[in-house]
Amino acid sequence: MSRIGIINCSNIAGELDCAAVVCLGDMRKRKGFFNSYSKEESLELIGIISCAGCPTAIFPEKILRKVDAIASFRVDAIHFSYCMVNLCPFINKYVDVISAVYPDIKLVMGTHTPHDKDKFHSSVKKCLTRVGKNATDIIKGNV
Repeated sequence: MSRIGIINCSNIAGELDCAAVVCLGDMRKRKGFFNSYSKEESLELIGIISCAGCPTAIFPEKILRKVDAIASFRVDAIHFSYCMVNLCPFINKYVDVISAVYPDIKLVMGTHTPHDKDKFHSSVKKCLTRVGKNATDIIKGNV
């Protein structure tokens, strides 16, 4: 059994109401970045946390408070969500900080199957500037 944690973008979760539906669906179906786990191996979702938020340029270590919340439950791997991998300017700093404190936790750069990055960026921008649009609209292609 692998014990999994997911870190999502606090802006996407908070501003666009993302419920990690696609991330969790691909975990359940062993698609995307979950396809490297054996079909016979059970995956246990330990928790989903949001990043520490922007800006973290001067203090990326604040992510550790968030990671501590799931690491204390013996997480084997932490997946950075698709939105983190494609939007976060601090992700490399987060990886460095987490790896230094938790060298035994595998860090995976993705969750669900990647989509067109430019289209994703455009959809996020449109949703953030339109009242009533959220991550569900991005997922369903309603942007």
